[in-house]
Amino acid sequence: MVTMTTPAIDRPSCATPVPVLGTLPASRAPAVGRTLRVISLNDTRGRRAAFAAQNPDLDFAFVDAVDGSALTDADIADSGLFASGLPYTRGAIGIAMTTHRLWTEIAAGDELVTIAEDDAIFRPDFHAAATEFLRAHVEHYDFVAWGYNFDSILRGTIFNNRTPVTMRFDEAALTQAVDDFRTDRGPVLVMNLLEFYGICAYTISPAGARFLLDHCFPLKPETLFSHGLGRTLPNYGIDVAMNKFYAAMRSAAAFPPLAVTLNARATSTIQR
Repeated sequence: MVTMTTPAIDRPSCATPVPVLGTLPASRAPAVGRTLRVISLNDTRGRRAAFAAQNPDLDFAFVDAVDGSALTDADIADSGLFASGLPYTRGAIGIAMTTHRLWTEIAAGDELVTIAEDDAIFRPDFHAAATEFLRAHVEHYDFVAWGYNFDSILRGTIFNNRTPVTMRFDEAALTQAVDDFRTDRGPVLVMNLLEFYGICAYTISPAGARFLLDHCFPLKPETLFSHGLGRTLPNYGIDVAMNKFYAAMRSAAAFPPLAVTLNARATSTIQR
């Protein structure tokens, strides 16, 4: 069984103290949903079968992603989700629209929901570990990242949020270590989250969904400074925009991850 250790100091809640029409009062803790929502294009060639084969013990349901390549410029403008000049690929637009739809559903509900991409690989003990942790801390976190891209960084804080920590990973080594990842049953720690890229698997609360809906959309063309990478980044995907707000949320990341992705660019549905 995974032992998860949490930060000693909690961040401010995203919950709204006054009940909002269509949402639950902040004082009522959400339940922990078991079934993962896996974002996947409906006509994706073999990706759904591959996901099921990679994750045979996972309780999940596919969510049909918005196909950005099928959208017209008018469709995108009429959605009201994107400011003009945003340098998103059609795939990134589709992911952002799908994410907006899911967050809207979660914000109106009463469950913590885990969202994954269809190239994610989960540890077989994910359900037991994540559910135990979330139920024990259901009122403490609004966003938990279970996995992240190994071709980038993970940035968080320790020592009562006073000391930032940046981790870098060997993406090439991960491709040779997937079986070791699957059999690993070592302890998993949870640290307060500041920055990561590639939203392959995360859990979000209704309050967290409302917070990110309010702060991320409409998505704007902007340049953001990445403290973890030490350089500026254009807003080229919703995962970039989300990084602006983790420090203001009750957000955390699992380390080592309970989900990984090999981030195969040749078959990515986001990068085109």
